Amino acid sequence: MINNSNHDIRNRGDIETLLRHFYEHVLNDDIIGFYFTDVMVFSLEDHLPKVTDFWVQQLLSERVYQGELFKRHQELHHRAALSPHHFHRWLYLLNNSIDRLFCGPRCEAMKQRAQAIAQSMASALAARADDSSGELGVQIYSNPQP
Repeated sequence: MINNSNHDIRNRGDIETLLRHFYEHVLNDDIIGFYFTDVMVFSLEDHLPKVTDFWVQQLLSERVYQGELFKRHQELHHRAALSPHHFHRWLYLLNNSIDRLFCGPRCEAMKQRAQAIAQSMASALAARADDSSGELGVQIYSNPQP
């Protein structure tokens, strides 16, 4: 199913709808879902307002986001290393959600901004990894089977 809507992202409500759809897929994803279910404590209801604020600021130019995007990802990276492959999967799921729900210039802007963020984040995490412990974090994650 592609593009159930004929309109672009218009407001905060549209962004929240998009992000809820996106996280439904992320949380069940075999490649990156474990970060949200096993590596960190994650509550969609706590996270959604923050990530919505981020995208509202990016797409609607409303100064509402007050977070530490890189710091949070760096902390996660130290628990279980984030690779460019993980960011690629994030982009795939985000773009898929955008295409399924909306179309228009803001959608394209969101895809372009997400691509830039993913590339920048992956590069920065690799370059700024705190190697004072001699480790970059967990390189392979295996969920113990009962």
